[in-house]
Amino acid sequence: MLSSTAIAGNILCIALFQDSTANALAAVNSPIIVTGVAIVGGVSFIHTMTAGTTSATTFKVRIGASAAGTTTFNGSAGARFLGGVYASSIVITEYAT
Repeated sequence: MLSSTAIAGNILCIALFQDSTANALAAVNSPIIVTGVAIVGGVSFIHTMTAGTTSATTFKVRIGASAAGTTTFNGSAGARFLGGVYASSIVITEYAT
């Protein structure tokens, strides 16, 4: 769940990163088009990859807007929704071959 208070026509982008790699593994534009007020909506995407290592790895999700404003994860205008228990998550499943 995410929102932005930026100007009308603003598009939110969500990207998945691994460790300290600069380039995203996957990215998606949100179907939420901001109309000048804080709009909250959900976004999901799936990324599949080969593990490539037996070492620990860290995945990160970053969100941002195409225009200046406050972008908020699990809330709106910098404030949380539902006492901070919104059900946003990242699920990683490892399969043995």
